[in-house]
Amino acid sequence: MDTTSSTGWWVCTGCGVEAELPVAATAGCEVPCPDCAEPMTESWRWESVAA
Repeated sequence: MDTTSSTGWWVCTGCGVEAELPVAATAGCEVPCPDCAEPMTESWRWESVAA
C-alpha cells in the first residue's frame, strides 16, 4: 500500500462549521474557523492511497 497523503475533518468549536483540510498543512497548528475565527478541532482523518 502506497500512502500519499492524509486528510483531516475539522469542526469549529464556536459555530460548528466543518472543513476538510490536509494534515500536512495543519500539523501542530491551531486552525481558526473561516467563519467566526474560533479554534477548530480535528474530528477524524483518513489517508489517500495511490493504486
